[in-house]
Order: sequence, then C-alpha cells, then structure tokens
Amino acid sequence: MARQPIPRQEARMPPEDAPALPAQGRAAAAARARRNRALTPDLFDSPLRGKVRGQRSVMAYPFFHLGKTAPSREVLRYDDGQVRIEVAPGPAGIATIYDKDLILYIASLMAEKLRRGELRPDDPKPDREFTFTAHDFFRVAGRDTAGKAYDRLLQMLQRLQGTQVRTNIEMAGEGTDGVFSWIDAVNTRYRRNARKEKELVSVSVTLCAWLYRGILSDTRLLTFADEYFDLAPLERRLYEIAKSEDVDEAGWSIGIEDLHARVGTRGLLRHFGQFLTELEQSQRLIEFDIGLHRAPAEAQRRGRPGYEGTVVTFTARARPPLPRRSLVAGGGEPAPEAEAEEAPITGEP
Repeated sequence: MARQPIPRQEARMPPEDAPALPAQGRAAAAARARRNRALTPDLFDSPLRGKVRGQRSVMAYPFFHLGKTAPSREVLRYDDGQVRIEVAPGPAGIATIYDKDLILYIASLMAEKLRRGELRPDDPKPDREFTFTAHDFFRVAGRDTAGKAYDRLLQMLQRLQGTQVRTNIEMAGEGTDGVFSWIDAVNTRYRRNARKEKELVSVSVTLCAWLYRGILSDTRLLTFADEYFDLAPLERRLYEIAKSEDVDEAGWSIGIEDLHARVGTRGLLRHFGQFLTELEQSQRLIEFDIGLHRAPAEAQRRGRPGYEGTVVTFTARARPPLPRRSLVAGGGEPAPEAEAEEAPITGEP
C-alpha cells in the first residue's frame, strides 16, 4: 500500500521548534530585543501613575523666576527675617517656574517609590537617581511633544543643574551653608532614527540631597490639582502658597506686601494689586477664592487710592459631596463611585 503523504502543517511552530536563524538574522533579532527591553516600563521610574505632588517649603517660597525666559544675570533674593533665599543663574540662565514642572514630576516619582516602600529614611546610601521617559514628563505636564520639545527639555535640565541656590531652610533637621543646584547630575540616552537624527530614549536625573531629604521626611506631600499646569506664573505661585499654608474653608489672610514678596514677582505692588483685584472678580484660581480688604483711604500713602495695607484672604472652596456608594450586582458589597482621597505618604508599602 502506497504511503500517504504527510499533511502540510499550517499552524505556527512554537518558539522552541523555530528554525535556526542565519547569523545576520540572529543579530537583528537580538538588537530588536535590546531596544524593546530598553523601553520596558519596569526599567524606568516612569510612567507616573499617581498624582503630582510637591514639597511644602519649595512651594511656599520663591525659588524660581516667574517667566518663560531665563535671565542670565538676575539674582533672586528673599528675606523675611526668618527665611533667607538667594538664587543665582548658571551658564544657561536661572531656572524658571516652567522648569519647576520637572522638579514636581521627579518629586512625584519619588512619592510613588515611597508609597511602594522602595525608599527608607534610614538608608545609608539612598538612591537619588530617577530615570524616566521624556514622553511621560510631557504627558504629565501637558506639554506638546512636537517640534523642538526635546531640545527644550535639555535646556531645562541645563538650567536646573546650573542654577545656584543658597538658603537657611533646613530639611529633615539638616541645612547647608553652601550652595546647591536642583539637579546634581544628568544623563540622557538617545538612539538614531532612520534619518540619523537623535531620538531621546530616557533621562536619568540625580536629585540634590537638600530636596531629597525634604521629600523623604515630609510624610504629607501636597497634592496638586491637574489644572495646575494650565495656570499662568502668578496664579501658580498663589495656588502653591495657599496649598502650603493648608488653607481651608475658614480662610487664611496675609498682608499684600508680604504676599508680594512670597510670590517673588518683580512687578510693582500696585500692578500686583490690580492683578489680585481682577482675580478676585473672576475667581479663576483653582480650589481657592481670593478676597481683598483695602485699607481706609486716609491710611494710604499720599492720599491716593492704592494697595498699601491691603489684606488678602484665601478661602478653600467647599468640596462637593462624594457620590453615594452603589452596590455591586449580586455581591452586596458597596463599591465607591469616585476615587477616594489618597492616604498620606509615610514610606510604608
């Protein structure tokens, strides 16, 4: 009897039965595997899955220039008799309020590590290096990735590393009499695309020890609203100050002269007062309302209406009540319909 032909196997062969590849094919496959492995999220501290968070002292005081440009000669100074700050530019200029977005992003990555228990205050050799993709930072900060976005990121890193900060603010009971930069070291990895152009793969940043200690010891980092990145510079500072002061529905007041200094604006006091008046009318600041209480006309200088002696009051807007909890079908257990408040960061997993 004639032998029956073996039917042709149409199904894919499992990997272990795959035919051997030529040497050149194996090299190409290995290169693809390395590229894929390099982009595996597990090797990065990104993507950021939690909320954006900030360290209280950095939010409360003026450490950054309020503008899109980076002055190369201007020195920022603040002194209220207790807190002293001096910020000087580096070769690329002074870090701006928009450069601060990257510091907030790194602080948030660190907060995620704290939440997972990957960082400990008693670690003798803490890991201050954070590795992330530029795309994830752009996503969190709501920035466009087109055009020269990556070049602008590199310039931002240069300013943060070059800016020289001196302050008497202590973090975790430790201070410094010298100067420091926001970033101690930067390392970027890139690859060439088909047009031989550089494409940024990842960014590794070593955070300065002063800020690292502050984040590590702050068991209740402040959570930013998602709309923060849509605010203008002065609005950002007002929002940060109100958050750092734990403003609630009972309100918190401060003299306009002191607020002017805390914000860090270089504008005249009357211009700042006009801005606050417009903000009081529009109430466009997120989470907080602002009220101005002007001094009597006779108490103002030169008899002209002005803003000297004005008291500014911040009041937290009442939060809407949480939606009612529904029952899971068939289970009888209640299920929340809205995301609950995040627990304080304590360094515990």
